[in-house]
Amino acid sequence: MPTRLSRDVPEIAAAAPHSAPGAVAPAEGIARAGGELTNLQLLRALAAGLVLVHHVAVYGQTLRGAGRPFAALDGLMGVWGVAIFFALSGFLMARLVTRDPPLVFLAHRVSRIFPTYFAVVALFAAVFAALRLEFGGLSVLALSLAPGGPRSSPLNVEWTLVLEVTFYVGLFLLALAGQARRLVPVAAGWLVLLAVAFPLLPPDSRNMMPPPLYLVPVTAACVPFAGGLLLPRLIAAGWVRPLAALLILPFAAACFFVDTAAARWLGGIAAVLLVGAAVTATPIRREGRATRGLIALGDWSYVLYLAHPPVLMLANWACPPHWNGAAYAAVSLAGALAVAALLGPLDVALYRRLRARLDGARPAALTRGVTAFLVVFTACALWGSTETARNDWAEFRARGALAALPPDAFASPASAGTAIAARGLALPDTLLARVESLEPIGANEILVSAYAFDPARPGRGMQLALFCGGRRVAVERPRRLRRDLTGQPGFAGLGQRRIGYRVRVPAEACGAGPLVPVVVDESGRMAVLSLPSGG
Repeated sequence: MPTRLSRDVPEIAAAAPHSAPGAVAPAEGIARAGGELTNLQLLRALAAGLVLVHHVAVYGQTLRGAGRPFAALDGLMGVWGVAIFFALSGFLMARLVTRDPPLVFLAHRVSRIFPTYFAVVALFAAVFAALRLEFGGLSVLALSLAPGGPRSSPLNVEWTLVLEVTFYVGLFLLALAGQARRLVPVAAGWLVLLAVAFPLLPPDSRNMMPPPLYLVPVTAACVPFAGGLLLPRLIAAGWVRPLAALLILPFAAACFFVDTAAARWLGGIAAVLLVGAAVTATPIRREGRATRGLIALGDWSYVLYLAHPPVLMLANWACPPHWNGAAYAAVSLAGALAVAALLGPLDVALYRRLRARLDGARPAALTRGVTAFLVVFTACALWGSTETARNDWAEFRARGALAALPPDAFASPASAGTAIAARGLALPDTLLARVESLEPIGANEILVSAYAFDPARPGRGMQLALFCGGRRVAVERPRRLRRDLTGQPGFAGLGQRRIGYRVRVPAEACGAGPLVPVVVDESGRMAVLSLPSGG
């Protein structure tokens, strides 16, 4: 008798399908590949743990100035964890999209992602409001999980969900066109496109998270999902065996010597090999408390992924300021796991119930629901992507205007002001702009907060460029609403315009010279901002 497996297991992507609740057979399709769901559940637990540890280290540094003894390693743990999730998802979706009717496939996937996501956002929004803590990112574009480009989001991990949902929609369209059986050449062609595009894309576009719709097909983070789509065929052909796990080591080691975008490529290949090895390996028995606990963590991995960032914020609020980084990490890990254990079973039960209702729905009702989702999703993707393209064009023009000045123009505030005035590029005196603060974040970064608004021309869009020692280290568009300024003189026409900047600058970049902040509008006119006292 086969080992009893977890049913309708949640994760960042989706669970493999099963028969009616309570059945004990292994997942169809996975068993034929030689593996059982227990192995994949352990991989989900591993992936969730990697992402959690990475974020505990990052939040500890950002919120409390805690040191990160192994910053390179914990940074890659996040990359590897997400890659494993995507490779698992690609493997499972390759089977589902060829088995389920297109409408059923997409309805199941939407019901897997959105209800729990909305519930977690609502829960923590209420908790933060009760504690009078800031909980931002609540917007239609962010909550739609549509690929519209970078923007703030409630949980700060939505970029993976944006890609995941976009993958589902793409597979749905492929199946709707009657081409689901051509998934292997489509996935292989996708990997070729990713490889060709990688050296041609600007560095900022390779790893833009989340990407706009037009960059999704060439985003490096797609590599493990595309590779996962090939896994069923590779396994059936005997090209992937348990020993493939040994090939993971050189790919993982190479990640330490490349940038994040390249690491997503290498880590993606390693993740695909790892999933293939797990599927073809002998199933791990559900025996022993540790194994059962890890499998349960795999069950709860989707909730853990969603809930852990706000838990880390709450842990910072709860921990006294004098507690060190290790104490904060312990509280954060315990809190995140406790929340996952509390909400995880509810998530599994919710998905089972929704799935059962969808399976019993009439085709006309299913069609209306899927159509409504696609209309909203597509509209948000086009809306956000158009806005991102417009912002990217404005940034491109700003960079060009800055590059047109002499190389040494931005060595100091005085030289920058002189060069701008000499070219007749100064912004009008009506400009209201200043750098409000320079805050150290740990030992490695400085957070620059500023705003810029022209009451004589409220619609004037401006980029903030930061120079250190004459070298440009950042160009950033305004992303923050500054409602706190509306009552001050000159800001009456602000409305809902975003005029606030928060830019992180590597501390070492400004060791060679003074920080020079410059705002530049779409026509290339500029102004040098003064630094706060002591800056």
